[in-house]
Amino acid sequence: MAPDPISPDTARRSTWDDGCTVWHLVDRSDLSVVQESLAAGSATRTHAHDRSREYFHVLSGRAVVAVGPRTTEVTAGSGIEIPPRVRHQIRNETDEELLLLVVSAPKVTSGRHAHRARPLRRDYGGVVVGSYLRPTRPGDLDTVVEIESAQDTGQWLGEGGREWHEQVLQAPDKEHWVLVDRLDRVVAFGILAALDRPDEVELRRMVVAPEGRGQGLGRLLLRQLLEHAAGRPHVRRVWLDVGADNARARSLYRAFGFVEREAPPGAILLENGLYMEWCPDGR
Repeated sequence: MAPDPISPDTARRSTWDDGCTVWHLVDRSDLSVVQESLAAGSATRTHAHDRSREYFHVLSGRAVVAVGPRTTEVTAGSGIEIPPRVRHQIRNETDEELLLLVVSAPKVTSGRHAHRARPLRRDYGGVVVGSYLRPTRPGDLDTVVEIESAQDTGQWLGEGGREWHEQVLQAPDKEHWVLVDRLDRVVAFGILAALDRPDEVELRRMVVAPEGRGQGLGRLLLRQLLEHAAGRPHVRRVWLDVGADNARARSLYRAFGFVEREAPPGAILLENGLYMEWCPDGR
């Protein structure tokens, strides 16, 4: 079976330096390919990589690239190579968006200009090597439904099934995410909802495949979902409801700083659900 095409619509998105949005098209330890957008007047910070060699190709706009003491202008359709251990900076000195394709080999692992709008309160280990979050594709839904239909999983959930997940993928106020391994196999999924509200996000669903439990995948999935939720402008709280008798899930949420509170008006909970809330600023 041929792999699904990759585009910014299906790739994981993150934010680096101010005004810089990145779509991770290929995310492997030996190779990284990202599409990078720099807003008008923005720039990356000056930095260098110990091992990674990079190639910056301008898709649209005009880049000013500082490489060591030299500054070069790179226009659409051309690019520039940056060797390891050479300090460099990309600047957009125009009034239009700068769109780049950036190839790094091996993948940059130093967090060169990684930026989170709001950091999580704690750092957690136990991350499974090679697992990362990306937007769910229609071709993932058979596996998603299989995961949520496991005998010891369905009892904790409300609505489900392929049609329900297809509706989630199309809903403008929801985001459907999958955690995949290095072979792009789905090992867990999560859903963020209420994205049309200015100050809150609902963690609607979070499920790990039975064969993936006990490997830290639940922590990894929750952490990355919270990063996406907290990175939205003006978000003050992330909330969820969890079955009162689901002790394992409640323990995980408490470990990340969720607290049980009285449900506010309008919150729809499971029949035996408990309302839990997490605040990005730790309040």
